[in-house]
Amino acid sequence: MIIGKIKCLDNQNGIALITVILATALVAILAVSMTFGQHLDIRRTANLLEGDRAMVLALGLEEWGRQVLIRDDRKRDHLGEDWALGLMPIATENGIISGSIVDLQGRINLNNLEVGNAQTMTIAQTKVMLEGLFDFCEVDGSFELVQAVIDWLDHDAQGVAEDNEYLLHDPAYLAANRLMASPSELLLVEGVTPDNYACLEDQITALPDPTAININTASAEVIASFSVDISISEAEEIVRDRPDNGYSSRNDFLNHQGVAGSGLPANGLSLASDFFMIRGQAIFGEAEISLYSLVARRVNGEVEILGRSIGTY
Repeated sequence: MIIGKIKCLDNQNGIALITVILATALVAILAVSMTFGQHLDIRRTANLLEGDRAMVLALGLEEWGRQVLIRDDRKRDHLGEDWALGLMPIATENGIISGSIVDLQGRINLNNLEVGNAQTMTIAQTKVMLEGLFDFCEVDGSFELVQAVIDWLDHDAQGVAEDNEYLLHDPAYLAANRLMASPSELLLVEGVTPDNYACLEDQITALPDPTAININTASAEVIASFSVDISISEAEEIVRDRPDNGYSSRNDFLNHQGVAGSGLPANGLSLASDFFMIRGQAIFGEAEISLYSLVARRVNGEVEILGRSIGTY
């Protein structure tokens, strides 16, 4: 009987020991879980705070751009002005900021295909330019692609690319039948590939009003697209010969040997711009924000924010 009691006590002690071990392990698991959750909450809160501070810095850069454009001489815009120099990276407490301003009227306005006019740039001129840009990018079927862009913008259901084409996509969608809000919408147009867009990206824009091309800020690719009689090498020479403070008149540009004889009309060309993109890049801690602000310079001298996007224009 004594031996039986000893065995029973040993079994009870073993069970008790296992119970204690399991309880200790459970407490340890709960403690680790609570600690991990606490650290996760702290990191999440820190990320939110750092993101908010980075956004505040980016908005500050937007205001910097506005003030630079407000002080700028509106009579002529060229790449030798303060706005074109940008803001070099500056170290701040726990971060870095930098900013730049781009003249969007040095690019082809895709919405001119719908709202172009004789005072700015006609629809026909814009078609020629966009076809030339597609050809420069070695895109097959430039005429059809430009027609597809027109169908994306217009309000009718007749053309080479309308709803019936887009409903076959996965996922299906409809043609916008309105002006583009961003040039990246071009990626949705039937026939346009990411490679096509990558080549066109720096030469196109989407502005709410019809616009002319600023010959003082336009790239060689944009200038070459004015006419089939202007080669890319001639356009590059035109850009090299452009005065540091820009052309003082449209005739000075039209009389350049690379342009003369091309039959390029004076309408559609400008020496100044109203639409710009302010890019503010801010890093605070682990957070990084690139803010793109589309702005318009008004007659009264004010610079109006038309839209903002984060990450891409």
